[in-house]
Amino acid sequence: MNYLDFSRKNLQALEATRFNRFDASNVDQCNQNLRYRGFVNCVAAAGEDSFVMFTNADDVVAGHYMYAGPASFETGTLKVWTYLARKSNWVYDVGAFTGVFALAAATANPSCRVMAFEPSFVTYSRLLVNIYGNEFDARISPIRFGLGADLTELELRHPSGVYVMASGESFLESHISDPWFTEKVPVVSLDHLLSNQERYRKQIVLDSTFEGADLMKIDVEGFETEVLKGMQNTIALHRPTAVLEILDDTKIQEVLDLFGSGYSVKHINEESGALSDTSAGRNKLFIHNEKLDLLTDY
Repeated sequence: MNYLDFSRKNLQALEATRFNRFDASNVDQCNQNLRYRGFVNCVAAAGEDSFVMFTNADDVVAGHYMYAGPASFETGTLKVWTYLARKSNWVYDVGAFTGVFALAAATANPSCRVMAFEPSFVTYSRLLVNIYGNEFDARISPIRFGLGADLTELELRHPSGVYVMASGESFLESHISDPWFTEKVPVVSLDHLLSNQERYRKQIVLDSTFEGADLMKIDVEGFETEVLKGMQNTIALHRPTAVLEILDDTKIQEVLDLFGSGYSVKHINEESGALSDTSAGRNKLFIHNEKLDLLTDY
Protein backbone atom coordinates (compact mmCIF):
# COMPACT_ATOMS: atom_id res chain seq x y z
CA MET A 1 0.00 0.00 0.00
CA ASN A 2 1.37 3.44 -0.90
CA TYR A 3 0.56 6.63 0.97
CA LEU A 4 -2.09 7.74 -1.53
CA ASP A 5 -3.99 4.47 -1.05
CA PHE A 6 -3.64 4.85 2.70
CA SER A 7 -5.01 8.42 2.58
CA ARG A 8 -7.85 7.41 0.27
CA LYS A 9 -9.02 4.70 2.67
CA ASN A 10 -8.93 7.13 5.57
CA LEU A 11 -10.97 9.68 3.61
CA GLN A 12 -13.53 7.01 2.78
CA ALA A 13 -13.83 6.09 6.46
CA LEU A 14 -14.19 9.75 7.45
CA GLU A 15 -16.83 10.29 4.77
CA ALA A 16 -18.79 7.29 6.08
CA THR A 17 -19.12 9.01 9.47
CA ARG A 18 -19.61 12.55 8.18
CA PHE A 19 -23.41 12.50 8.27
CA ASN A 20 -24.08 9.17 9.93
CA ARG A 21 -22.97 7.55 13.16
CA PHE A 22 -22.94 3.80 13.55
CA ASP A 23 -24.41 1.88 16.44
CA ALA A 24 -21.89 0.89 19.07
CA SER A 25 -22.56 -2.76 18.30
CA ASN A 26 -21.11 -2.20 14.80
CA VAL A 27 -17.74 -0.80 15.90
CA ASP A 28 -15.79 -4.05 15.44
CA GLN A 29 -17.22 -4.44 11.95
CA CYS A 30 -16.36 -0.83 11.10
CA ASN A 31 -12.79 -1.36 12.27
CA GLN A 32 -12.52 -4.39 10.00
CA ASN A 33 -14.23 -2.93 6.93
CA LEU A 34 -13.56 0.82 6.95
CA ARG A 35 -10.13 0.46 8.61
CA TYR A 36 -9.45 4.08 9.57
CA ARG A 37 -5.88 4.55 10.83
CA GLY A 38 -4.80 7.64 12.71
CA PHE A 39 -5.80 9.83 15.63
CA VAL A 40 -9.45 10.05 16.64
CA ASN A 41 -11.16 12.87 18.52
CA CYS A 42 -12.63 11.52 21.76
CA VAL A 43 -15.18 12.97 24.18
CA ALA A 44 -15.58 10.78 27.25
CA ALA A 45 -18.94 12.18 28.40
CA ALA A 46 -21.38 14.85 27.26
CA GLY A 47 -20.06 18.33 27.95
CA GLU A 48 -16.45 17.23 28.55
CA ASP A 49 -13.41 18.53 26.67
CA SER A 50 -11.91 16.27 24.02
CA PHE A 51 -8.65 14.34 23.80
CA VAL A 52 -7.20 12.13 21.08
CA MET A 53 -6.50 8.40 20.77
CA PHE A 54 -4.61 6.58 18.02
CA THR A 55 -6.00 3.57 16.23
CA ASN A 56 -4.55 1.24 13.63
CA ALA A 57 -8.05 -0.15 13.05
CA ASP A 58 -7.32 -2.28 16.10
CA ASP A 59 -8.62 -0.40 19.15
CA VAL A 60 -12.26 -0.91 20.09
CA VAL A 61 -12.28 2.15 22.35
CA ALA A 62 -10.95 4.59 19.74
CA GLY A 63 -13.24 2.81 17.28
CA HIS A 64 -16.27 3.80 19.36
CA TYR A 65 -15.34 7.47 19.18
CA MET A 66 -14.51 7.22 15.48
CA TYR A 67 -17.66 5.45 14.32
CA ALA A 68 -20.28 5.83 17.07
CA GLY A 69 -19.34 9.39 18.04
CA PRO A 70 -18.75 11.35 21.25
CA ALA A 71 -19.67 9.81 24.61
CA SER A 72 -20.26 6.40 23.01
CA PHE A 73 -17.97 4.20 25.13
CA GLU A 74 -19.01 3.20 28.67
CA THR A 75 -21.02 6.40 28.68
CA GLY A 76 -22.43 6.25 32.18
CA THR A 77 -19.23 5.12 33.86
CA LEU A 78 -17.13 7.82 32.20
CA LYS A 79 -19.71 10.42 33.22
CA VAL A 80 -19.26 9.45 36.87
CA TRP A 81 -15.50 9.10 36.42
CA THR A 82 -14.88 12.55 34.91
CA TYR A 83 -17.12 14.14 37.55
CA LEU A 84 -15.07 12.55 40.34
CA ALA A 85 -11.76 13.18 38.58
CA ARG A 86 -12.34 16.93 38.83
CA LYS A 87 -12.39 16.49 42.62
CA SER A 88 -9.29 14.26 42.78
CA ASN A 89 -5.56 14.93 42.93
CA TRP A 90 -4.19 11.37 42.82
CA VAL A 91 -5.78 8.99 40.33
CA TYR A 92 -5.01 5.33 39.51
CA ASP A 93 -6.11 3.53 36.35
CA VAL A 94 -5.54 -0.18 36.94
CA GLY A 95 -5.96 -2.18 33.75
CA ALA A 96 -5.66 0.98 31.67
CA PHE A 97 -5.84 -0.66 28.21
CA THR A 98 -5.13 2.17 25.73
CA GLY A 99 -5.80 4.79 28.37
CA VAL A 100 -9.30 6.19 27.98
CA PHE A 101 -9.91 6.56 31.73
CA ALA A 102 -6.46 8.01 32.39
CA LEU A 103 -6.81 10.44 29.49
CA ALA A 104 -10.33 11.42 30.52
CA ALA A 105 -9.19 12.16 34.08
CA ALA A 106 -6.21 14.25 32.95
CA THR A 107 -8.46 16.15 30.53
CA ALA A 108 -11.17 16.83 33.12
CA ASN A 109 -8.71 17.94 35.80
CA PRO A 110 -5.47 19.65 34.67
CA SER A 111 -4.06 19.50 38.22
CA CYS A 112 -4.40 15.75 38.87
CA ARG A 113 -1.66 13.14 38.51
CA VAL A 114 -2.44 9.66 37.18
CA MET A 115 -0.77 6.25 37.37
CA ALA A 116 -1.88 4.04 34.49
CA PHE A 117 -1.09 0.32 34.84
CA GLU A 118 -1.12 -1.81 31.68
CA PRO A 119 0.84 -5.11 31.63
CA SER A 120 0.31 -6.12 27.97
CA PHE A 121 3.33 -5.17 25.84
CA VAL A 122 1.19 -4.51 22.75
CA THR A 123 -1.36 -2.37 24.55
CA TYR A 124 1.19 -0.60 26.74
CA SER A 125 2.94 0.66 23.60
CA ARG A 126 -0.30 2.23 22.39
CA LEU A 127 -0.91 3.71 25.83
CA LEU A 128 2.41 5.52 25.48
CA VAL A 129 1.39 6.90 22.07
CA ASN A 130 -1.88 8.22 23.49
CA ILE A 131 -0.28 9.83 26.53
CA TYR A 132 2.42 11.51 24.47
CA GLY A 133 -0.01 12.48 21.71
CA ASN A 134 -2.04 14.48 24.23
CA GLU A 135 1.10 15.98 25.80
CA PHE A 136 0.19 14.39 29.12
CA ASP A 137 3.68 12.92 29.64
CA ALA A 138 4.25 15.20 32.64
CA ARG A 139 0.98 14.16 34.29
CA ILE A 140 0.26 10.51 33.48
CA SER A 141 2.66 7.82 34.63
CA PRO A 142 2.42 4.72 32.39
CA ILE A 143 3.62 1.60 34.21
CA ARG A 144 3.99 -1.82 32.57
CA PHE A 145 3.22 -3.72 35.77
CA GLY A 146 0.29 -5.77 36.87
CA LEU A 147 -1.07 -4.99 40.31
CA GLY A 148 -1.64 -7.82 42.76
CA ALA A 149 -1.22 -8.91 46.34
CA ASP A 150 2.52 -9.68 46.20
CA LEU A 151 5.77 -9.06 44.36
CA THR A 152 5.81 -11.78 41.72
CA GLU A 153 5.73 -12.59 38.03
CA LEU A 154 2.59 -13.89 36.34
CA GLU A 155 1.57 -15.04 32.89
CA LEU A 156 -0.82 -12.70 31.14
CA ARG A 157 -3.14 -14.68 28.89
CA HIS A 158 -4.13 -13.13 25.54
CA PRO A 159 -7.36 -14.25 23.88
CA SER A 160 -6.45 -12.89 20.42
CA GLY A 161 -3.50 -12.56 18.04
CA VAL A 162 -0.50 -10.26 18.22
CA TYR A 163 -2.07 -7.67 15.91
CA VAL A 164 -5.12 -7.21 18.11
CA MET A 165 -5.39 -5.22 21.31
CA ALA A 166 -8.05 -7.28 23.04
CA SER A 167 -9.34 -5.76 26.26
CA GLY A 168 -9.99 -9.16 27.84
CA GLU A 169 -6.45 -10.24 28.76
CA SER A 170 -6.37 -11.93 32.15
CA PHE A 171 -3.99 -13.53 34.63
CA LEU A 172 -6.65 -16.16 35.33
CA GLU A 173 -6.85 -19.46 33.48
CA SER A 174 -10.52 -19.60 34.44
CA HIS A 175 -11.12 -16.54 32.24
CA ILE A 176 -9.00 -17.62 29.26
CA SER A 177 -8.45 -21.37 29.14
CA ASP A 178 -6.97 -21.46 25.63
CA PRO A 179 -4.94 -18.27 25.07
CA TRP A 180 -3.53 -17.23 21.72
CA PHE A 181 -0.26 -16.56 23.53
CA THR A 182 0.98 -15.65 27.00
CA GLU A 183 3.60 -13.24 28.28
CA LYS A 184 5.29 -13.01 31.65
CA VAL A 185 4.86 -9.67 33.38
CA PRO A 186 6.04 -8.27 36.72
CA VAL A 187 3.38 -7.82 39.39
CA VAL A 188 3.62 -5.50 42.39
CA SER A 189 1.27 -4.42 45.13
CA LEU A 190 0.19 -0.79 45.18
CA ASP A 191 1.19 -0.55 48.85
CA HIS A 192 4.72 -1.64 47.99
CA LEU A 193 4.99 0.65 44.99
CA LEU A 194 3.81 3.76 46.82
CA SER A 195 6.12 3.02 49.76
CA ASN A 196 9.14 2.59 47.47
CA GLN A 197 8.64 5.23 44.80
CA GLU A 198 12.30 6.21 44.48
CA ARG A 199 13.28 2.58 43.88
CA TYR A 200 10.80 2.50 40.98
CA ARG A 201 11.40 6.05 39.71
CA LYS A 202 12.33 4.92 36.19
CA GLN A 203 9.14 2.88 35.96
CA ILE A 204 7.00 5.64 37.48
CA VAL A 205 8.60 8.12 35.04
CA LEU A 206 7.18 11.25 36.67
CA ASP A 207 9.38 13.22 39.04
CA SER A 208 6.50 14.05 41.35
CA THR A 209 5.81 11.78 44.30
CA PHE A 210 2.31 10.38 44.54
CA GLU A 211 1.17 11.49 47.98
CA GLY A 212 -2.31 10.03 48.14
CA ALA A 213 -5.04 8.01 46.50
CA ASP A 214 -8.32 9.77 45.73
CA LEU A 215 -9.82 7.92 42.77
CA MET A 216 -9.28 4.52 41.17
CA LYS A 217 -10.57 2.54 38.24
CA ILE A 218 -9.92 -1.22 38.42
CA ASP A 219 -10.70 -3.35 35.37
CA VAL A 220 -8.65 -6.54 35.61
CA GLU A 221 -10.88 -9.35 34.34
CA GLY A 222 -11.59 -11.14 37.60
CA PHE A 223 -8.29 -10.32 39.37
CA GLU A 224 -9.72 -7.43 41.40
CA THR A 225 -9.63 -9.15 44.78
CA GLU A 226 -5.87 -9.75 44.44
CA VAL A 227 -5.38 -6.11 43.44
CA LEU A 228 -7.32 -4.95 46.50
CA LYS A 229 -5.39 -7.27 48.83
CA GLY A 230 -2.24 -5.46 47.75
CA MET A 231 -3.54 -1.99 48.62
CA GLN A 232 -4.94 -2.48 52.12
CA ASN A 233 -2.69 0.16 53.65
CA THR A 234 -3.52 2.62 50.89
CA ILE A 235 -7.26 2.06 51.38
CA ALA A 236 -7.03 2.41 55.17
CA LEU A 237 -4.99 5.62 54.91
CA HIS A 238 -6.73 7.43 52.05
CA ARG A 239 -10.15 5.78 51.59
CA PRO A 240 -10.16 6.22 47.81
CA THR A 241 -13.32 6.18 45.74
CA ALA A 242 -13.16 3.40 43.16
CA VAL A 243 -14.89 2.29 39.98
CA LEU A 244 -14.61 -1.48 39.52
CA GLU A 245 -15.71 -3.75 36.73
CA ILE A 246 -17.18 -6.81 38.44
CA LEU A 247 -18.19 -9.61 36.11
CA ASP A 248 -19.86 -11.69 38.82
CA ASP A 249 -22.11 -9.89 41.32
CA THR A 250 -21.55 -12.67 43.85
CA LYS A 251 -18.09 -11.15 44.38
CA ILE A 252 -19.45 -7.76 45.49
CA GLN A 253 -19.50 -8.65 49.18
CA GLU A 254 -15.93 -9.95 49.03
CA VAL A 255 -14.86 -6.69 47.40
CA LEU A 256 -16.73 -4.65 50.04
CA ASP A 257 -14.98 -6.62 52.78
CA LEU A 258 -11.60 -5.79 51.24
CA PHE A 259 -12.45 -2.08 51.10
CA GLY A 260 -13.43 -2.32 54.74
CA SER A 261 -15.89 -0.81 57.16
CA GLY A 262 -17.69 2.32 56.01
CA TYR A 263 -17.72 1.51 52.30
CA SER A 264 -20.87 1.04 50.27
CA VAL A 265 -21.49 0.14 46.64
CA LYS A 266 -23.48 1.98 43.99
CA HIS A 267 -24.42 0.41 40.66
CA ILE A 268 -23.78 2.53 37.56
CA ASN A 269 -26.43 2.77 34.87
CA GLU A 270 -24.37 2.66 31.68
CA GLU A 271 -26.82 4.70 29.65
CA SER A 272 -27.42 7.60 32.03
CA GLY A 273 -24.64 7.43 34.60
CA ALA A 274 -27.23 7.28 37.38
CA LEU A 275 -26.17 5.60 40.63
CA SER A 276 -28.48 3.21 42.41
CA ASP A 277 -28.62 0.50 45.05
CA THR A 278 -30.19 -1.88 42.54
CA SER A 279 -27.90 -4.22 40.64
CA ALA A 280 -27.25 -2.98 37.11
CA GLY A 281 -24.37 -3.36 34.68
CA ARG A 282 -20.80 -4.49 35.29
CA ASN A 283 -19.30 -1.26 36.60
CA LYS A 284 -19.74 -0.41 40.28
CA LEU A 285 -18.79 2.58 42.40
CA PHE A 286 -17.32 1.85 45.83
CA ILE A 287 -17.28 4.88 48.10
CA HIS A 288 -16.62 5.47 51.78
CA ASN A 289 -19.35 7.08 53.87
CA GLU A 290 -17.01 9.97 54.67
CA LYS A 291 -16.70 10.71 50.94
CA LEU A 292 -20.40 10.68 50.06
CA ASP A 293 -20.39 14.47 49.95
CA LEU A 294 -18.41 14.14 46.71
CA LEU A 295 -21.69 13.09 45.08
CA THR A 296 -23.81 15.88 46.53
CA ASP A 297 -24.18 17.82 43.29
CA TYR A 298 -23.82 14.88 40.89
